[in-house]
Amino acid sequence: MKHAKRGYILFLLFSILSVCTVLISLYFSQVMVYRQLMKVLITKEKTNRLALSSMSFVQALLTPEEEKNKAPTLPAPGAQEVKLSPDQKLLIQLFDCWNKEQSYQLTSKDDGFDAKIAQSVQSEQGKLNLNSLFDFEKKKFLFEGTAKDRKKLAVWIFEKIATVTKKPNLFAPFEKYLSTRNFDFNDVTELLSIKEFADAFASNTFISFEESGTNNQAGAQPKSNQIKIFLTDIFTVSTEQDTINPWLFSPSWCTILDLKPKQTLSEEERKKIFAQISKTSSWETDWNKNLKDFYQKEYKDLAQEIKTILTTEFEANIFSLLLKANIGETNSTIFTIVKTRAKDNLMQFDILKTYQI
Repeated sequence: MKHAKRGYILFLLFSILSVCTVLISLYFSQVMVYRQLMKVLITKEKTNRLALSSMSFVQALLTPEEEKNKAPTLPAPGAQEVKLSPDQKLLIQLFDCWNKEQSYQLTSKDDGFDAKIAQSVQSEQGKLNLNSLFDFEKKKFLFEGTAKDRKKLAVWIFEKIATVTKKPNLFAPFEKYLSTRNFDFNDVTELLSIKEFADAFASNTFISFEESGTNNQAGAQPKSNQIKIFLTDIFTVSTEQDTINPWLFSPSWCTILDLKPKQTLSEEERKKIFAQISKTSSWETDWNKNLKDFYQKEYKDLAQEIKTILTTEFEANIFSLLLKANIGETNSTIFTIVKTRAKDNLMQFDILKTYQI
């Protein structure tokens, strides 16, 4: 006796079709995810390349404009013109992106794609060399018991940082860490291995003008109630000096010292201010004459601790560059430190460090 199996083949057919449909759906889903991922990765790579390429633009800004027919000059009494030195011309050239962000918009019509780039320039000689505080062989702060006592300087710096950030004072963990270390710092970010430093600076290791002040102004009041200062904007290991050049104070040092540098100057005002730069200075007399109006603070109002580390020799050849690029919703930020040197009448650039933030 035969038993009929009606619908068996049809059920099997629909089962196979369902499995195929699921497999095809999974395949197309993976293809779509892969395509979207590739699109994001390609855009990210383009953004990174754009940020890195903007370094060439900043390098052009760092090159003195010697080839111009007429060098920048400053009218002096008697209708005579004073020729500016390369250092003076360099600061005039950099003023629009010096310690503040300067941005440019790229368009598909003119540049082939829509994007935004931004850059800013700071000087490493406007920051404090971290290795100038402590003698790692003798396990003690340098110049203790003298007018240049680096322990007193460190105590004062961390008191000011605590006041600005509203965070616990970092001097005790800093001193404890130094006592266990046997060699100089190779990078400022090594301080983040100290828990208290990580708590205070993990989110503001590198400068960010969106957080440091309104309208990207150094030393200005930020939009939020908390004033931001930045670890690598306070300290450096890229210089060989144990002093700070007051002409080149970084934004974080301007905040710490309550300086309010002027952000908008006409070309003639720039020449007037920067024409006062000289190779050597005596700040007891030269601060009020040269810097009081620019920083809006008199020499007598500066803390004694900072007066002990103001350099009397002007030099500007090590710069930190903040380079940013944006394509759509993709962002890339590069922080790099470069050293300039003149060779055979040409400006050369040595890249000392590069960080992708």
